[in-house]
Amino acid sequence: MSKRFCFIFFLVVALLVWQESLAQVTVHHVWVSGQVLREDTKKPIAGVSVYQKSTGQGLATDAQGSFRIKMPSTDTLVFRALGFQQKYYVPALRSVTELRVNVLLKEESVQLREVKVSPASPEKVDRVLRNMKPRPAPPKPRMNATVPRIIIPPSVPSPPDVFSSPLSFLYEQFSKEGRQRSRVAKLMEERERQKAAERLIIRQDSIRQARLRYNRFFRDTTSFYDPRW
Repeated sequence: MSKRFCFIFFLVVALLVWQESLAQVTVHHVWVSGQVLREDTKKPIAGVSVYQKSTGQGLATDAQGSFRIKMPSTDTLVFRALGFQQKYYVPALRSVTELRVNVLLKEESVQLREVKVSPASPEKVDRVLRNMKPRPAPPKPRMNATVPRIIIPPSVPSPPDVFSSPLSFLYEQFSKEGRQRSRVAKLMEERERQKAAERLIIRQDSIRQARLRYNRFFRDTTSFYDPRW
């Protein structure tokens, strides 16, 4: 008796499993395509979420509001977009393989909470003004002893041209030796100007580096000024 009961029980379970698998195999799918439009202006809506209600799988509409999705004929499509009312679609013809539909979404109006704006009383404003404390002035930066001082001596000025007589002046102007000496003097003067410019650049760079080293200790970096520089 127990063997017969076990045989019947396993036979019923096998029939149920076979029926469920057969139902899953024979599920009819349908392609649903179309366009999502605004209900008032009939303009396409981009970025609308289109998904199956049972599984949550889906897609989003393109810039023209178009979509194309495969779904079981017994399932339901959900259309959801920000600022619009949610809409459902159930395939009407379940025996076909593809359906073409246009879905119209109605704009959703959201009512915000009421906000009351009232002026503050003069007594309260006066109290706030009296309690306000003046902002203290920032402290003046002090000289840091660790910052090196760079002192560059001035360049030696070139001696002025002194002529003992008009003849020596003419000799220096028109003779070959005089022209060579004047040319050498001009070259020396040009070289001195270049050296002075280089010294000025080095001095400015040194000052900038010293300021950076000094100001790195402060949160509000304020450069300092030394009249001796």
